[in-house]
Amino acid sequence: MTTKKNTPRQGSAKDTIIRERAGAIIANLDAYDTDTRDAIYNALEGVPATLAELVARAEAGETILDCTDAAHARADNRDELQNFAHHLAEAIRIARENPMIPASLYNGLADALIDFENDLPSLSRVSESEAHILITLNAYIEQTAARAEKKGGARR
Repeated sequence: MTTKKNTPRQGSAKDTIIRERAGAIIANLDAYDTDTRDAIYNALEGVPATLAELVARAEAGETILDCTDAAHARADNRDELQNFAHHLAEAIRIARENPMIPASLYNGLADALIDFENDLPSLSRVSESEAHILITLNAYIEQTAARAEKKGGARR
């Protein structure tokens, strides 16, 4: 939109405040779902009145965009993710244990997985979960048994 003098219209103070509130919603990963943050991000370049409406709805706790189909797609991909996790874990194990595979390949795979974990915004929720604790305890039991067998007998 332009003024009569054909210069770009300056945003009002109200528009600036709405844009700041929109930015706060987009940045708040814990309080707002991805679909809502994406909808507001996409509306930033659009009509200020539409942005104001979306911001008000999000701040009121309303779901802005319900991607039910995306939720179903994520559920359908669980088997594929399970297979990926299994094969990646197997590839890391083989790279670690096989003397024919360079250590740099194992290190690259392991580092990529660690980088992925470090990028998670709320890793404490994962590491303090029942599933993670059970996996950690099972790994400890397996390692303890393997060390005992190498020493000449399992603990009883």
